[in-house]
Amino acid sequence: MANSKTNLDGKRSAWIKWAGSAIVVLGLLFYFYPRDKVELDDHGYDASVALYRICNQRDTESLRNVAEQIAKWESEGSISERSTESLQKVVDLAHAGDWTQAGRECRRMMEDQVQR
Repeated sequence: MANSKTNLDGKRSAWIKWAGSAIVVLGLLFYFYPRDKVELDDHGYDASVALYRICNQRDTESLRNVAEQIAKWESEGSISERSTESLQKVVDLAHAGDWTQAGRECRRMMEDQVQR
């Protein structure tokens, strides 16, 4: 009886080690998986800085103002399509109430502008 319990504990322990290793490997793959860097133009960078502050303060009034400014720049053709798409993603996240993720996206966009 004691022998079968030892076998079960050994199998369970091996399974837990295997599962834990798989989770660690998947986490490392996710962390180091290459992603496309966002290249913002001047208006896009200015808007991302403003959005970062707005997301940290959870300021819906300022969010509306910046979204309107982005739309104005887009209609004037003074902001790139790539910048508009990236900023709109942040605006949509914030409008949905996911302020934390919106702030992360802003920070990622700003970090992508740093030359390394």
